[in-house]
Amino acid sequence: MNDSVNFCDLQIPADIYPYHTIDKTVDTIVARAPLALLAVNANGCVIWCSPLPQMHNSLRNNTATWLNRDLLDILPLVHGEQQAWQACLRGNSGYVKFMLESKLVHGWFYPLHDTEDTSQGIAGILFDTGTSEPNHQILAEHTTDVITKHNMDGVIHYASPSVTRLLGYAPDELLGVTVFDLFHPDDAKSARKKFFGTDRDFQPNEAIHYRIRAKSGDYIWFETLRKLVIDTATQATKEVVAVSRDITERKMTEDRLMYLANFDSLTGLPNRALFRDRLRRAIARAQRNNGQVALLFLDLDRFKNINDSLGHHAGDQLLRGVSKRLLKNAREGDTVARLGGDEFTVILEGIESSEDAVAVARKILELMEAPFKLDGHEIVVSTSIGITLYPEDATDMSSLLKNADTAMYRTKEKGRNSYQFYTADMNDKAIETLMLENDLRHALEREEFELYFQPQFDLHTRAIIGIEALVRWNHPVRGLLSPSKFIPFAEESGLIIAMGEWILRKACTYARAWQSPGHAPLHVAVNLSMRQFHQRNLVEMVTQALADSGLPPYCLELEITESMLAHNVEKTSAILHELHNLGIRLSIDDFGTGYSSLNYLKRFPLNTLKIAQSFVQDIANEPDDAAIAEAIIGLAKALRLNVIAEGVETDEQVYFLRGRGCDWVQGELFSKPIPSQDLLPWLRRNRPHFVVYQQGVLWPDAAHA
Repeated sequence: MNDSVNFCDLQIPADIYPYHTIDKTVDTIVARAPLALLAVNANGCVIWCSPLPQMHNSLRNNTATWLNRDLLDILPLVHGEQQAWQACLRGNSGYVKFMLESKLVHGWFYPLHDTEDTSQGIAGILFDTGTSEPNHQILAEHTTDVITKHNMDGVIHYASPSVTRLLGYAPDELLGVTVFDLFHPDDAKSARKKFFGTDRDFQPNEAIHYRIRAKSGDYIWFETLRKLVIDTATQATKEVVAVSRDITERKMTEDRLMYLANFDSLTGLPNRALFRDRLRRAIARAQRNNGQVALLFLDLDRFKNINDSLGHHAGDQLLRGVSKRLLKNAREGDTVARLGGDEFTVILEGIESSEDAVAVARKILELMEAPFKLDGHEIVVSTSIGITLYPEDATDMSSLLKNADTAMYRTKEKGRNSYQFYTADMNDKAIETLMLENDLRHALEREEFELYFQPQFDLHTRAIIGIEALVRWNHPVRGLLSPSKFIPFAEESGLIIAMGEWILRKACTYARAWQSPGHAPLHVAVNLSMRQFHQRNLVEMVTQALADSGLPPYCLELEITESMLAHNVEKTSAILHELHNLGIRLSIDDFGTGYSSLNYLKRFPLNTLKIAQSFVQDIANEPDDAAIAEAIIGLAKALRLNVIAEGVETDEQVYFLRGRGCDWVQGELFSKPIPSQDLLPWLRRNRPHFVVYQQGVLWPDAAHA
């Protein structure tokens, strides 16, 4: 066995290993060469290393920092070199490539034996190539990003293998191709300028985002960082090196988030945020051009009834249907937006006068005339529209929106299904409404509500058969207010729950006090709101009110609307059967104006149908109203239900109803609503005479007060 180790033509005495110094001649050669000598044990740990003065700057450190460290912690392997390194550690000679920052470091290794021919690991020579080109090549071959090189005309003269995975092209297919031809047409101009422009065209390390055509024909979103390669002699740009990655999924996520931030997810219309931006821009353009802008604020009439009766799914269908009609008929350049709920807006730019806004409003009302098909139901929905103008009414966005909203509410007050322009006095009305709503929150605790009662009569026996409880608000400033002035506020705010319980308890207490010996007991009818009906403890609350007042259950009649029947049918059925089993009477108020199915009439334990006042008013003059009223009477008779007509005010109405077999009536022809304190005297005076009413043509024997 030789007593020395062949170490790249350097004869290193074996007996110096691992702790003795190297011969001065060898030391001089090593000191001047761009290389390093080292010894590594079988575990890959450095056990000896020569000085490193001529190596890459990052290798110029104290030898002691290398000792007893894993070589791979100092010099990571190039991808794919793991097998060669493991072979060397097993005692084989070999060539291994390492990475040091952006430089490639080569290593030649040979088995290392001591004087007894026992393996002690490996000895090696490390040398720096002095250039990053091989390193670039290795990185390009193994990176997951696409690395390309182009001349200044955009012609590709290198593409890394990863281009196949991302775009479907083999690298050779792209050689000689002009990258401009692969850019998406919408991105070509900006991408070309940033891709091949000077560093002044964009910030250092600025990413370029653009779409590029894949081999399949699809466009892929790329994010690219590019570097200009400068000729040191001429300072001219020689080529462009680009590193690109696929960000299609990220762009889709960003686009989705941007969409959600600016568009309504249900209808696809601009949402409140985008609407405000569009309105601000429209105002700015009108200011520059001395033009006008009209803002229309739309609110669907009685949308809550549809949600309550047919469910939210049908309500969503309606909102989508309305959106489609508005979009289909919008002018180019106008903005249709949904602010939330059933509120929509339309921004009209470039109008000449208010008549342009009127034309659009009338068109929208016309669009609503055709029925919408919602879960098998055909529903006709109207809308109330408020209109305001820039700069006539206001010059800022917030004021315009508030004005349009105010005008819309004025439209609802005037009967809905129309439009109103904003006027200055509407603000006073809006403030008045706000104060009224605020006062309502304290009215119950201040005991400002009063009950009035309207008698109900049997058309055939002329007997008083019941009374309906009606609430009034004795406002300390505004005087006596009818339900239409405050019930909508109570419904929206939830105060109707407490108010409804108070009405029920008071009505039961009064009805029990009015029970007279020798006369058939009167039933008292109390209206239930949707919120009341679906509160969890409704049956318990009604039971307690009856128990506290002592009123027999058969003397209480609860009036519900058709909307309640159609909302959550199973739950509604269970509640109605519980109430029915207690002996309580049940009636449907305003029958014919809702959206219920006739199937409900046989499914639920009902006692009475009430013909809506809207059908009774013109029953003598309108054939359609007469036909509807007659049909309801016939339907009630067929199902063995009582039928009562409300709002009866003329002898002609009485004659018609009596002739068609209507059982009961109520209305101002017989009696206006009577304050609770006056009802008992009224009953004592009228019960013996059946009824007193001013016109006795049909009942000539009726007594007169």
